[in-house]
Amino acid sequence: MPWEPFLASLMGALRALGIVMMLPLPGGRGLPTPLRAALSFLLGGALAGAAPAAGLWTGGAPTADLALAAIHEILLGLAMGLTGRIVLSAAELAGRVIAGEIGLNAAPGFDVPIPAQEPLPAFTGLFAGLLFFVTHAHEGVLTAFARSFEIAPAGTGGLSPGAAETLTGAVAALLELALRIAAPFIALNFVITLGFSILGRAVPKMNVFIISYALRSIMGFSLLAGAGALIARYLSGAFDQLPWTMLELVGRR
Repeated sequence: MPWEPFLASLMGALRALGIVMMLPLPGGRGLPTPLRAALSFLLGGALAGAAPAAGLWTGGAPTADLALAAIHEILLGLAMGLTGRIVLSAAELAGRVIAGEIGLNAAPGFDVPIPAQEPLPAFTGLFAGLLFFVTHAHEGVLTAFARSFEIAPAGTGGLSPGAAETLTGAVAALLELALRIAAPFIALNFVITLGFSILGRAVPKMNVFIISYALRSIMGFSLLAGAGALIARYLSGAFDQLPWTMLELVGRR
């Protein structure tokens, strides 16, 4: 049917929307809407066009069935993109925890935080985005996305029965990964606070607050300067697991 290639490309583009939205960008800003739509059609249409969505258009197919198929494709794409965004957000969450431990918390504002207000989370997020491409993790994501059309052709995709459990596990992994990255800084802050608490009891006239704040910042920056390999190791492991997590979400209606 003449409509089959068009519907396959359309359904593939809807599934690709979530993958395009997860792409890391400097400054945390999203892609412009026209560019996002163009990339979705380019990526999804190229992959889905190789496997036409048979049965989507039979000349008398109800519009409700096509709309339902489109909704399922959007949900599947957003779920797959969410798993990737969770891994990248773990680095930003770790940066916020580290900033609190070494005394770099900015004054809270009323608007959404911007990189200028949170330099350390912006730095760790940018480092995670750079590592995402340097380690070729984007190739694994694209491979998983292409593999999803073998499991569920365009127009027949949906969330698997265990998708809720997979997404819950991904969120738990986000918290675990962020805490593992920030664990050395948490331990450093604990040791410094404990040491100056004992010193403050021994020397009551010493201003332990000012001295400990300066020492915590110096030691924190020194530890951060040598923590790049540790952060890269944790993030690389999460990037290697990402394609498998994405495929666990794919089901066929």
